[in-house]
Amino acid sequence: MIIISLVSCGQNSSEKSLNGRWYETENNGNSWMHFYPDSLIIKVDPFEKVEWKANNSKIEFDYPFLIRDSTGNLKRIPDKIIVHYKLSKNNDSLFGKLVNPFGEHQFGLLRANDYIEYLNKRYKIEFSLPQDNSIDIIKTDAIYGLKVFIGYSNNKVVGRTELSKNLNNLESDFKTFIDSIKPTYRPEIDMFKGVRFHLRVFADKTIADSTITNSLVGTIKDEISKTYDSFPKPPNDTLPIRIYRIYKSNEIESLGIMKGKRIKTIANITYN
Repeated sequence: MIIISLVSCGQNSSEKSLNGRWYETENNGNSWMHFYPDSLIIKVDPFEKVEWKANNSKIEFDYPFLIRDSTGNLKRIPDKIIVHYKLSKNNDSLFGKLVNPFGEHQFGLLRANDYIEYLNKRYKIEFSLPQDNSIDIIKTDAIYGLKVFIGYSNNKVVGRTELSKNLNNLESDFKTFIDSIKPTYRPEIDMFKGVRFHLRVFADKTIADSTITNSLVGTIKDEISKTYDSFPKPPNDTLPIRIYRIYKSNEIESLGIMKGKRIKTIANITYN
């Protein structure tokens, strides 16, 4: 603590106001930057730790990138990064423009202690996840999971998806989400594997499973058999939606590796 305090004393006021973890809103928090008094850790690919400096409008650091030399070997070349930024009045949000030799990139960051706090702030719903050490990691890749949030706002139970401010547009959200993950989504294959598309429900620990299933539809309209005539039509022209309730786990949640329990619905019983 004494060492950190001494290092921190070397920072100017602008640098001190940036200290902490910031999640990028553009890719739903899967990338973040953590400003320390003596270093900046950037969680992208690759994961990097660099030195940095800032004033009240500009952040500077060198970020190494990989390039192949004349012999075909990969070399790490320092890339000068300049971020022109503005902080919100409460220092909770950052709006920036990253400039490097390759061009410019606009982005936004939210300050949060961890990924769940980021989600609370990003979607303006308060929830505290339940904890159960017997719950396992969800095996289905997070890329196929549409996020749903059920928690509290102004002391009232509210719900929304990551695409809409309420749960009234679930069917259109399903279609928008599935279109967004193509071509990774392969319905002609997934039909036989069990559809990988699912809902990831971040619900407050005080909310019962039954409240979740009552709030969400268990099926979506079938589009697969219309496209592929050789596939059998499912009952009532609908396909089941798997619903996973998310449980508290470590910070690896930000990578989409989360603990979750599948909630049984009428659709699950009918089709599986």
